[in-house]
Amino acid sequence: MNATDPCFAAWLSQETGIDAHSLGINALERAVLERVRTTRAGSAAAGSGDATVDAAVDTYWQHLNDSPDERLALIEALVVPETWFFRDREAFVALARLANEKLARDPARVLRVLSVPCSSGEEPYSVAMALLDAGIGPERFSIDAIDISARVIELAQRAVYGRNSFRGGEYAFRERHFSSTEGGWVLNERVQQTVRFAQANLFESSHNGGARYDVIFCRNVLIYFHRDAQDRAIQILDGRLAEDGTIFVGPAETGLMMRHALSSARIPLAFAFQRTPPEEAAPRSVASFGKIPDARVTPAAGTALHSVYGTTRPAATPAVAPVRVRAPVSNVPVPAVSAPAPAPACASASASSLVEARRLADAGQFDKAEHEAQQFVILNGTDAEAFYLLGLIADARGRSADASDYYRKTLYLDPAHYEALTHLATLLDMTGDSAGAQQLMRRAQRAAARMPATQDMTDTPLNSPRGAHGTRRH
Repeated sequence: MNATDPCFAAWLSQETGIDAHSLGINALERAVLERVRTTRAGSAAAGSGDATVDAAVDTYWQHLNDSPDERLALIEALVVPETWFFRDREAFVALARLANEKLARDPARVLRVLSVPCSSGEEPYSVAMALLDAGIGPERFSIDAIDISARVIELAQRAVYGRNSFRGGEYAFRERHFSSTEGGWVLNERVQQTVRFAQANLFESSHNGGARYDVIFCRNVLIYFHRDAQDRAIQILDGRLAEDGTIFVGPAETGLMMRHALSSARIPLAFAFQRTPPEEAAPRSVASFGKIPDARVTPAAGTALHSVYGTTRPAATPAVAPVRVRAPVSNVPVPAVSAPAPAPACASASASSLVEARRLADAGQFDKAEHEAQQFVILNGTDAEAFYLLGLIADARGRSADASDYYRKTLYLDPAHYEALTHLATLLDMTGDSAGAQQLMRRAQRAAARMPATQDMTDTPLNSPRGAHGTRRH
């Protein structure tokens, strides 16, 4: 037996629901060999040849099956948290609004929130800060935070954070809720006391007695599960959701949610879902989702583009502003597109026209938005953001083939375009190309990891395989 034996991948899948291939090439093999060395199972055989090393792996496999502690240790070796405060900030803006609305309707209500997996605590603490900053007292809400990793739970309970936990350029919350020390930034006790942490597996339905939650955050972990585990996890989450509750997922997981009886909450850039009303529910095949225009899911005039398909932005640059376009990418020829030579134009005017196209799309005026974006390309040459916007418009209108084509053109110009990678991965997954989808998600992970953390601070660090709020992978 060796570290590449499929037994290990099968064990990981059964234990956590994680598809080993989604963690990256050789990630599981490296983790197994690391644990073999750590447990000294192969120390006597060091340098003694492949046969003896294989024997050490045999011994380790037996140890893994006999020891609950070692099973957890191997999972921990695959957990590299990659998360930060207020990631995808619009989700927390939406949370505060929804919470105030619910509590205003029912003054005796206590809002219940679940963060799973919670990783090293940035997400549940962001939930707490968002609610407190919205004027909601700590007695009006409770937050449960669970993760399969004991190590990250311990980090969360320490509540001391370095610069990588603060990204995006908006740090007023840090001044309100943290104190600076030599070891990093320490979260104040008032926020810490609102979160209850527990080590548990997402698939352990017995956690907390089956309580129902008004809000569930389960972001950027479902994409690492195999298909059956994805469906099972979503069913478990749905079972834990209050009747009028809301689930927030990651930007690349919107398609997964719509395989079930869940519909977009139509909150721009929040990636929020609620139960589909029974009168609107209808069987939807994975293969046809996003292809067949349907009155129930095709946006009507006036429907915001972001609300329809859960558009994304680079995870490392959250912002509340509804419109953000990148600086135009330098003109690079794309074989599949022919356009006249760029006409002289003011750069600011060019950027403004793309902003206008995005505004029209957000307003549901897709014909005008598409025309504006195409005119931008004619006048300025091929541009990654223009193609990405055209892809979003095609996606929202159910034209999956066109959307895929535009996303591919975006990636030709900007191979690390995070949003195009995640949206194209979702389209591939929905059409059955899981291998292609996984490959694109690994590229998206690498692109997110390369996004720089903020530079204005001094240096001081579920199932969250390789980081549940985005592994290097929450």
